[in-house]
Amino acid sequence: MRRVLVTSLAVPVLLLSACGGDDDPEVVEPGTSDTTSEEPAETTTDDAQETTEEPAETTTEEPAETTTDDAAETTEEPDEPTDDAAGTTGGGEGEATGEEQAAADRTKQWLVALVNGDDEVCDYMLDLTSEGPMTESQSDLDICVNMIPSLAGDMFDAEMAGIIESMEINGATIEGDTAVVGRDNFSEMFGEGIGDQEITLKLIDGEWYVDLQKTFQP
Repeated sequence: MRRVLVTSLAVPVLLLSACGGDDDPEVVEPGTSDTTSEEPAETTTDDAQETTEEPAETTTEEPAETTTDDAAETTEEPDEPTDDAAGTTGGGEGEATGEEQAAADRTKQWLVALVNGDDEVCDYMLDLTSEGPMTESQSDLDICVNMIPSLAGDMFDAEMAGIIESMEINGATIEGDTAVVGRDNFSEMFGEGIGDQEITLKLIDGEWYVDLQKTFQP
């Protein structure tokens, strides 16, 4: 039974793994900019000392016009990529309503509590036999509260928690009292991280609960 609880930690791990590659390019670029900034400084100062007497008047007028034209053209372009960035934060395609989005919202609520190591993460799950909410099984609730928050606190830091909190989940596939949140309900990046794995929820008395017996299980 304890293995089922530990399995739940694999969900945010896979989602966060999809974001790991984004940090590498940013680390490389600053190193190249430092090396290139030193060489041109030496070449321009030597030329300036030799040509300061005669071309002083001609050089002051031309650069002023060319630099302002280039700046005017470049300031208009950065406004366009913001649309693409906004589009990557949402999940899935189309708009989910009613119970579909309610199941998606409960899934995110559970994930946020999980990466933050909050005790309330156990309130969003079924008991270890999938028969009812964990809050109605004191023995299972005690096991969950003693295990999950401490393990999650060791695995996830504030930056990882922030990524999960900014993530959006769009809808779920519902059949009867069962909802499934999978690749298509996340944005493309997070969908690649979770792959073919699915998060399963069950509806009890109008509330969705994560079913660990079926989540990430064959």
